[in-house]
Amino acid sequence: MSATLCIACRSESVELILDFGRQPPSNRFFQRGDPQSDGHGLALGCCVACGLIQLIRPMPAAMVRSRHAWLSYNEPEGHLDKVTDDLIRECRLAADARILGFSHLDDTTLLRFNRHGLENTHRLDARTDLGIEQPLAGLETLQQAMTPERAASIAGRHGLADLLVVRRVLEHAHEPAKLLRELAKLLKPNGSMLLEVPESTKFMASRDYSFVWEEHIAYFTDRTLRRLLLEAKLEASMSRVYEYPLEDSLVTLARAASPGAARSVPTTAEIEFAANFGAAFAGARERVHTALSNLQNEGKRVAVFGAGHLAVKFLNLFGLNGLVHCVIDDKTEKLGLCLPGSGLPVLPSAALIDENIALCLLSMSPESEKKVISAKHEYASRGGRFGSIFPASPIAFWRAMS
Repeated sequence: MSATLCIACRSESVELILDFGRQPPSNRFFQRGDPQSDGHGLALGCCVACGLIQLIRPMPAAMVRSRHAWLSYNEPEGHLDKVTDDLIRECRLAADARILGFSHLDDTTLLRFNRHGLENTHRLDARTDLGIEQPLAGLETLQQAMTPERAASIAGRHGLADLLVVRRVLEHAHEPAKLLRELAKLLKPNGSMLLEVPESTKFMASRDYSFVWEEHIAYFTDRTLRRLLLEAKLEASMSRVYEYPLEDSLVTLARAASPGAARSVPTTAEIEFAANFGAAFAGARERVHTALSNLQNEGKRVAVFGAGHLAVKFLNLFGLNGLVHCVIDDKTEKLGLCLPGSGLPVLPSAALIDENIALCLLSMSPESEKKVISAKHEYASRGGRFGSIFPASPIAFWRAMS
């Protein structure tokens, strides 16, 4: 695969790190016997000009869009009290400050500002403000809706913002610098934009390939986000990382760049980081296959608990459909369906015992891991073992392979 255009700096400098081949959308659950039709190449690259790690020729937004009304994603919110406290202090927001939220993910942040007495808040409506009519449209659609005409319409209807909140959107954008430029039109001259994105250092350092996902097009660090802001004539006035066990949250406060703003940010560390991440995949895949093949040869069954996109990616990127018996999930709408790609059936948690599962691999946060293990004590008392698909988890099954 030849070098391609960077989504951030627009140079033809993106070099291939990993090519996972054709992959289905992780939300494309299907009935047993139905054909799987949707698929698109999933390749990870890194721009050697600006350092941004990104998908090469990402899946089109229309293909990413969910087909299931019951499917939703939960973003981390444990840090938001601290975020709002920090912002009120950093921005010196007046009691009547105008605060806009860009998507439904910003509702809980706006609520926290309200609790501090900042009540001049509004969240943009996907249909009336952004013109999005598709009932199942998600974050993948917002980037397309934010046009210059739409920005002018929003500014005229709601006024300019002292603070614009944009959580967990930028990593979904095919043209993130363009999106930032349009969002900046919603700010007062001295206004600020709160950006939150997943910070990629932790999962890449632990070689956790399950986090490579067709819906996340850009994989930011603090340096590459600052570099992107410069492309949109913005600069960071505050940047903080809020830690989580598997993937941290990077929160940055951006404003119009000053005339003396630095025109470049060194990102050579990201380029080396990305290369090491790619080089380690083949060995990681071999280790997983060997461990699960050994269990299979001993007549022991393996299941994955949690039919979410991280489990889908773990199973598909490592090619484990012949080594895993089933996927466990008690969400009613998922039961009886098959996971995209692997085709593994989704069974209720009773299957841990009924299907004689020897090893249950958890695909959820460490907090949720503890809850599942506590609730499934009967399974454990019968000799069942738990492990985690995530190398950074305290109960990572990878540790047993070292």
